[in-house]
Amino acid sequence: MSARPRIVGTQLGRDVAPAVLLTAAGLLEVLAGPAGDGSRVVSAVAVAGTTLPLAWRRTVPLLPPAVIAIVLIVQALLGGWLVGDAATPLVALVIALYSAGRHVEGDAGLAVAALCVVVTSATRVVADPTAQSPGQAGLTLVAVSLPLLVGRWVRGQALLQRGFVERAEQLVRDRERDAQEAAEEERMRIAGDLEAAIAGRLQDVVHGADALPAHLRAGDHAAGRTLLASIATSARDALGDVRRVLGILRRQGEAPPLTPTAPEPPVAAGDGVAAATRPAAPRRLDAPRIAARTLDRLVVGAVLAGAALELAFAAPAGERLVAIATAVPIAVPLLWRRRRPLVAGAAVLAGIALQSTLLDLAAFPVSDIAAVVCAMYAIGAYSARRTSIAGLGVAVAGVTAHAAIFYPDGVVAALLGGVAAPWTIGRVVRGHRQLTRAGRDEAERAERVRAREARAAVIAERMRVARELHDAVAHNISVIAIQAGGADGIVDRDPDRTAQVAALIGTVAREALAELGRLVGTPEADAAAPPSLAHVDALAARARDAGQPVELRVEGEPAALPGGVDLAAYRIVQEALTNTSKHAAGAHAQVVVRFQRHAVEVEIADDGRGGARSPARGTAGHGHGLIGIRERVALYGGTLDAGRRPSGGFRVHARLPIGGA
Repeated sequence: MSARPRIVGTQLGRDVAPAVLLTAAGLLEVLAGPAGDGSRVVSAVAVAGTTLPLAWRRTVPLLPPAVIAIVLIVQALLGGWLVGDAATPLVALVIALYSAGRHVEGDAGLAVAALCVVVTSATRVVADPTAQSPGQAGLTLVAVSLPLLVGRWVRGQALLQRGFVERAEQLVRDRERDAQEAAEEERMRIAGDLEAAIAGRLQDVVHGADALPAHLRAGDHAAGRTLLASIATSARDALGDVRRVLGILRRQGEAPPLTPTAPEPPVAAGDGVAAATRPAAPRRLDAPRIAARTLDRLVVGAVLAGAALELAFAAPAGERLVAIATAVPIAVPLLWRRRRPLVAGAAVLAGIALQSTLLDLAAFPVSDIAAVVCAMYAIGAYSARRTSIAGLGVAVAGVTAHAAIFYPDGVVAALLGGVAAPWTIGRVVRGHRQLTRAGRDEAERAERVRAREARAAVIAERMRVARELHDAVAHNISVIAIQAGGADGIVDRDPDRTAQVAALIGTVAREALAELGRLVGTPEADAAAPPSLAHVDALAARARDAGQPVELRVEGEPAALPGGVDLAAYRIVQEALTNTSKHAAGAHAQVVVRFQRHAVEVEIADDGRGGARSPARGTAGHGHGLIGIRERVALYGGTLDAGRRPSGGFRVHARLPIGGA
């Protein structure tokens, strides 16, 4: 069984019971009331014909109004009572037309529903002598059209609400993607600027390191010293750029571009004063309020104009001015129907009671009906639930008493058409407005969350780039600067050792360029071996080549690690060795990598015999070395122990869990 028939069957089953109950209520009304001009059988058949089709009001929404229109025509031809004489057919007609407006799709279906409205209104006007005046005919057309229009409006609101919900759901689905795209854009922007600012100097270092051995073989030691000085200068300048960029990236605000931008043109003093004193543009939220006040004034004007025209013909000649004056207390309270709906409704009913007391009118004025409808709609649409229910109770009591005294035959019509229908429509409109507002608020909230998550992703990416830049690029440039500065003194007495230093400088410079390439995402960098504990032996060998005694020991069975954990462990070893070379040059360092079942540990310790110590190594608040290590360890939920050893030297011990351990 497909999904569509299952949905249709569910909707049909949900509507059958109300249709049957309404039919039973209509048959009881037929049995309890007069037969009218026709027989009770005709009336009973008419009731069944108007109520039973409501079982298909969702699945075939055009069927109920079409059947009701046909039934009313046949009933009128057979002499039965019409919709205006009983409550059940009227309720069925309202439900049928509302359902048609709510569930019919397409302009063709809406045109058919509008045709049913015209046929139903014309049937009542032609067959009911009390509805053949122009005012009653117009009122009939408006009353019959109203449920269809409200249903169509509710459909539009539901579609709008669904659009808000779908938009919010789409925003939720797009959060991760947008955050990734924002982080990628930030990475590309920063990395591109880094490459432009630093790559050129590193290329100069590579060229100088490649050219140095030739000068040494030719015995041109002066040119060799010049090259080494140039390499050291380029390395120091690049290191200064890296530190400046690190300061920018570690700020929480938006990172400015590393390349200079053109300054904005200065603002004249007069312009600044004008901008400060210029009145702010009116809020967009004020527009609906202005439109609402204008609409209320138009409603009051229309009610007053309609009442003046109607009462001028309905009232006796000597009472016309008094009759027109009685319309003022009925219409004017509608100006406050949004802000004080209950007070406005009570004032309208009081004005109508005063008019009925002063005048002896043959029929209830259409303008008064319009005023009651507007007031009851406002009570339903603009009041809280308890206030609205209280207003409905007061209105029911007042309208019932008024109709029973002045228009006894119109009690049911007054309650249904003047009180219940507009109040219900107002509640429906209020509910859909609240749902629409909630959907809009949810979509806006999702948009704000989306922006926050994208911003958080940008900040996280900047922190990641800062760690990589400090741990990888800055480390390599520091090695270059140290080696180039130290090799200047051995050019004359040990050219072979100087050539080895030049080779090391070239290798380290190319690795720094590769790290920059990884930040940029170039294919050449992707093809290079990524930083990993699998290459920690090369890291130790490079330190030994730079004159730092390093002993490496791997404990446990090496295992494949998650990419982030693997990179973090490698960078921790790299940064710790860099700190040793900076603050304890020549000291013996020991690196231990322990592979455990649920974690990997790295321990880097030195004996500190080779040089002066810096207190920054053991102080959490100084420098970026330990800060970067702590950030990496915290990122993966690990633990870090870093500080001076009792026997001398410095020790860094980090444990990174694997698989949530």
